[in-house]
Amino acid sequence: MRQAFQNKIADYEKQGKSVFTWMKAAFSSEAAMSYCLHFWTDNSLRMIRKWTESLSDESHRGIEYAPSPDLLLRDDPTEIRPQDITALQDMMSQFLFQKREHLATWFAQEMSQTAYELPKAPEAEVYSPSQVQTLLQEGHPLHRLMGLRMLHIGNRYFVNGEPLDSDHADAWNILARHRMIDGQMLIKFINDPDFISELTLLMNQGYWYFSSIKKD
Repeated sequence: MRQAFQNKIADYEKQGKSVFTWMKAAFSSEAAMSYCLHFWTDNSLRMIRKWTESLSDESHRGIEYAPSPDLLLRDDPTEIRPQDITALQDMMSQFLFQKREHLATWFAQEMSQTAYELPKAPEAEVYSPSQVQTLLQEGHPLHRLMGLRMLHIGNRYFVNGEPLDSDHADAWNILARHRMIDGQMLIKFINDPDFISELTLLMNQGYWYFSSIKKD
C-alpha cells in the first residue's frame, strides 16, 4: 500500500503535476489523510507490541501451548522442527481470530487518536444542549477542530480514541465526513435529545465549534 502511494506521487511529479492536487482528490477529508499517515508511522512490531500491551491491561487469557505429543518419540527430542514452528503459528493465528473483536476496537481507538494534544474549550465556558440545538436550527455552521480524527468500524464510531453511541451512527457519519456542517445536514437528528446531548459534550471538549461565535 505504501509503495503504491509512493509510485503514484512519483508519476504525478514526472507529469509536472502538483502532488497536493492529487492528495486533495484522493482523500475525502483531513481525517482520512491524517489516518493514512498515522497508520504508516508504526511498523508491524510496534503495532503488535501496543496491541498485546492492551490485552494485558484487560486481563485477557491466552491459549495454552503444549509441545508436539511425538516430542519424546523423536530420535533427538532437543531438536525444534519446522512443524513445531508451524504449530506455534497456528496457535497465534487462533488467538488472533478469538480476539478479532478486541483487535478491531483497539485499532479504531488507536488510529483515531491524534499525535499531539488538541486544544480544548475553556472549562468555564460550555454550551447547553438547548443552545446547540437552537444555534443549529438558526443555521450557524459547525466546524470540526483541525487535526481531529474520527473513524469508524461499521456503526461504531471513535473520536480521538473515545467510542461514541452507536445508536446515532448516521449522524456521526455526517460529522466524520465533513469538516464543516450546518443544521440542515443534521435536520433528522436536531430534535433527538440524546444525540444533541452527546454532541454538546463533544463541543464542550473543544472538538467542534460554531465559527461565527467561537469562544476565545
